[in-house]
Amino acid sequence: QDFLAGNIQQNYDSSRLKDASINTKMRNLSLQILPRDASSLIRLLGRHGALDSMLQFCRQYCKDISDIAEQSSGDNVFGESEAEEAILYAYTAAIAACSKPTSASLPTREEKSWENDSNYRSIEFLLSLLHEMEHGYFCGKHLVRPNSYTLTAVLLGVDGGLDALKVLDRFEKDYGNDGGARTVDDNDGIVTVQVYNAAISACSRSKNNSAEKRVSRIDGWQVALSILQRMRRYGPSPNDQTYANILQACAESGQINVALSLLKELQKSSFPLTSKIYLPLLKACANTRNVNVAQSLIESMKENSLRITIEHMNSYLSVVAKCKESARALEILNEMFDSKVGDQAIVPNLITLNTVLSACANSDDFESARDLLEQIKEGRFKVAARGGTNSRKSREDVIRPDIVSYNTVISCADPQMALELIHEMRLSRRNRDGVVLPNSVSFTNAINRCRVFINKSQSIDERDAVLDIALTLLELAGDDNVNVYVYSAAIWTAEAVGNYQVACSLLCGMKNCTPNNVCYDGVISSLAQHGLHREALYIYYEMKKKALSATRKTYQKVAFAVRNSRESELFESLTRQAALLEGVLSGMSDRDKEVAIGGPLFESLLAVYGEILSSSNGGSGMHEKQRAFRAARMTFDSIVGSVDDACLTAMLAVCSAASPSNWNEAVTLLHSSDIICGEARGPGKVTKRALSNAVIACAKANEWGEGLNLIELYGNCSVASKSNGVVSITAMNLLIRACGRSSRPDKAVEILNNMSVKYSVKPDLASYRYAIVACNHAEHRESIRRRSGTIPEYESSLKWWQCALSLLRRMREEGLQPDAQILSSVVSACEAAGEWQRAIGVLQSLRSFSSFLGGKPTNCEDDPNLYCLNAAISACTKGGAWLEAVQLYEHTRTSSAVRPNFVTVIFSLLLSIMPIKSNSGRQFSRKPFEKRSFPLGSSVLTKWKGEKNAC
Repeated sequence: QDFLAGNIQQNYDSSRLKDASINTKMRNLSLQILPRDASSLIRLLGRHGALDSMLQFCRQYCKDISDIAEQSSGDNVFGESEAEEAILYAYTAAIAACSKPTSASLPTREEKSWENDSNYRSIEFLLSLLHEMEHGYFCGKHLVRPNSYTLTAVLLGVDGGLDALKVLDRFEKDYGNDGGARTVDDNDGIVTVQVYNAAISACSRSKNNSAEKRVSRIDGWQVALSILQRMRRYGPSPNDQTYANILQACAESGQINVALSLLKELQKSSFPLTSKIYLPLLKACANTRNVNVAQSLIESMKENSLRITIEHMNSYLSVVAKCKESARALEILNEMFDSKVGDQAIVPNLITLNTVLSACANSDDFESARDLLEQIKEGRFKVAARGGTNSRKSREDVIRPDIVSYNTVISCADPQMALELIHEMRLSRRNRDGVVLPNSVSFTNAINRCRVFINKSQSIDERDAVLDIALTLLELAGDDNVNVYVYSAAIWTAEAVGNYQVACSLLCGMKNCTPNNVCYDGVISSLAQHGLHREALYIYYEMKKKALSATRKTYQKVAFAVRNSRESELFESLTRQAALLEGVLSGMSDRDKEVAIGGPLFESLLAVYGEILSSSNGGSGMHEKQRAFRAARMTFDSIVGSVDDACLTAMLAVCSAASPSNWNEAVTLLHSSDIICGEARGPGKVTKRALSNAVIACAKANEWGEGLNLIELYGNCSVASKSNGVVSITAMNLLIRACGRSSRPDKAVEILNNMSVKYSVKPDLASYRYAIVACNHAEHRESIRRRSGTIPEYESSLKWWQCALSLLRRMREEGLQPDAQILSSVVSACEAAGEWQRAIGVLQSLRSFSSFLGGKPTNCEDDPNLYCLNAAISACTKGGAWLEAVQLYEHTRTSSAVRPNFVTVIFSLLLSIMPIKSNSGRQFSRKPFEKRSFPLGSSVLTKWKGEKNAC
């Protein structure tokens, strides 16, 4: 074939410069090539990526034999039927070669000898080849009709279920009812079950474009099932390969439950199950890491007496390896080795052993991985390989570890053992067989293990020792095995140690390769750890000069370096931090402004603006805060594409930090958000953090009704997790506080009552404090209305002093200890209602009240403060309980825990002038109290003299 390819290409290239006699010789050369050899040559050229040469030969060969067949001479080797068959085979091979991507293992060349197959592997080009085959020869007198292999070859180049369905419909329309067309089987049509299987197989393939890839994966399994329904209704009858391809399409789309349902349906039907059906399901379990389902599939195959091949066991072990179950993987391997030695189908091979090693490595079980590697080196595992056709007996081949085996064990070893394995691999060149030399992956894995070990160690000396091992490995790699991945692993190891000098020197001293963005990210991260923001920004701008694409890690570390600079001037100046981050943002491309890459920078910059708005000092005036909010809005609007949860949450925090709160902006942003997150619930897919910040913005502006509407709309209270809650406790507390400020204590109490049941948020001390304060203010307003005869703004049957007492009792039942503000509010509510007995009862319920009466401070959280005592004295004064009022006043005046203030003195004035009577009506003299009632002197009464209704 190589000889023919060289001579034919040389002759065809020279034929363009010669006369018609040369063309006659070329026809004679085509006449000497059998159709089978021509098809083999076409496949050979296509397999090696020479698609232009392949198509040139195919067209010239088919043209020659069609011209020869049109001649009327009886000596022609090719008749019309033979020529038609040769053209069919040649084009079928050419279409199949164009449909399959060029092998990635082929060597690359500087000259353009391996063409890009993206233009060839397209539906339009493949259908054009099919049309060219049908109508391009015999001067249009005869049509070269395709067979099922030709149509299958076309479908091999189709990716995505929708495109495959369109091509299949076209084939059904053109060839489905063509009784005179050429067929593979006389009893079958051209559109056979193999054609349908190829269309279903295309449903599991995805396109190169990311957006089309996602759509094709989602729709692929649905299209596959619709094709299956068509086959069941109209034919051809599906076979085991049909169901295997459908299960593969469901598995690739993540519809493992649909695939399992289809398998159960087949098990209940009379369709004969084969081992081929189970293989895609086992591979799907490996993708979803569902080891229990994989085990049940193996058990089902055993129950149905189906042949379990080594491919099934390797897929099963792959599931176990990804689930990090090394013990189960070793157990399965022992079962295969001990009890199934005579069964050739499930004798372990090298892939099996490497998969078990991968399970040990994923589980970080180095001891088991090393023991298995030693067993492989000792020759314990043998594979019975059959000899050639003339061999009378089989010979046993010992499985030897390959480079994958060593690299897998290195990936779970400690730094010292990884270094020893590298030395062992380097010394294997002395062996007669089993030579396994380390490659760049070996050194990369070994250096990465140094980095992992550094993260676990605590001692500085140990960290330096591990870094020395990493640098030794880098030196051992030499010029042959060192590449950018080895250097990046070493740089990130230095970053884990915290040695930015080594990281920078490695970046500057790279040999035989140029640094990539991962190397720069490691250096920037190491500089950011030490607060060297100038150096980190310099490395970042150097990377941009070299046209290297920044990553998400790049912007994350740059923002961290600016925000955590060791320069005190920058660390304390939010304005300078914003200026530096704005400079980085101004140089970002549209690609970098997507949240998938530049999200950390946007989040950090928005957080800086939020801190500027929240700051009450530091030179942040009103003008600067307004500028900060406008800059934050412009930064948020500069994001390209969809916004993620972190950036939306940061922008909503800016809205809530503004003074006054920009609740309108927050609500608009929340309604227009398009984020999708795993934690998100509700119609708009809004996360808890984003919703909480929007609710806080509304609460600060006293728009508590809008905040509740947002919770109802986006919180999805019916499915809220009891441990997580709909919104944060801070947002709920601020809503309660906003209701109190808006003179709606009924709503404050309602929100408090619904927190645990409806919103899955457990109330805390602040929740009860804000609700009780709202009740206290409401009771004072009611007291004023009662005296003035004003109609209340809303109807309510609640007595707010009773509500405050009830909330106090409930919070104690829930294990919350009231603080001084809560006690003051409860006593003040009772005072406003004239319930002096209740006020005294609240004080007497305190454990520290008896100590207070004794004049001893207790330093307890529920110690009554001066405001609480003043409210109690006022309540006793209004209720005529002079004895209790005098007692409280005297203890307040003589106590070392609190000091009386002006309000306390006024209450003492009221005590001195009010009628003092006992319960029997006897009047007592007030003179004993008059002198003690005014410890500050008569000057207190001076400004009240001459005033009307001074009391």
